[in-house]
Amino acid sequence: MDLTDYYTFEFFIAAFAGFIGGLIRGFTGFGANLIWAPALIMVIDPVQAVAIMALVGTFSSVQIAVPASKHVDWREIYPIILASWITVPIGIWALYSLPSDNIRRFIGFFIILIVLILFSGWKYTGARNGLRGRFAQSVTGAIAGIFTGFGGIGGPIPVLYFMASKGPTHIQRANNVIAVTALIPMVIIILTLNGEINRATLLNSFVLFFPFSLGVFLGTNGFKISQPEVFRKIVLTLLLIIGLSSLLF
Repeated sequence: MDLTDYYTFEFFIAAFAGFIGGLIRGFTGFGANLIWAPALIMVIDPVQAVAIMALVGTFSSVQIAVPASKHVDWREIYPIILASWITVPIGIWALYSLPSDNIRRFIGFFIILIVLILFSGWKYTGARNGLRGRFAQSVTGAIAGIFTGFGGIGGPIPVLYFMASKGPTHIQRANNVIAVTALIPMVIIILTLNGEINRATLLNSFVLFFPFSLGVFLGTNGFKISQPEVFRKIVLTLLLIIGLSSLLF
């Protein structure tokens, strides 16, 4: 087996970005692909990058999704999940349609927008129950599904919704973890049907699984002992730098 491709600076950057993304995912319950996607798309075909992030994210998320499932508010989550599954194909269609440079720049713009929203402290203040609440959850899921199919970056959309909740922090984080994890299966199904999950995809995913999972493990344990606000500011600053880099380079 030829391992030459794994001894390059580009692959090291992809693996390191995966580790940092996993670290953030383990700590906050979301955000991995905001770090990982720009780096991975620079060195790998965008469709393959989304496939790899989906595969690695699915298997790596087990270690945080299983314990988080005990604290989830399922009434808030299920409309988001169902709506996201319906709209994922729209995002994948856009992924196939746009040049890779445009995809990378769009992801950079999206990251900057999300960071600015999080920095501003804006929170959703609309209905959370009844028909209006279900509509808001369905719209949240629909938008998340599109961005997940497009670049694996749909996670922050439901996170913005959950962060506005008045519930305990551990429930918000659990909702983040499960909602973000549930976005992935439809992406894998569609890309598999399109023949995008091949031997190279599986091999790259296997190699990148280890740095990503290490990051998730460290981030999960770091959540128990660190100061969330300090880490949050570091993450947002890092995301802003990555977003600007994606637009400029």
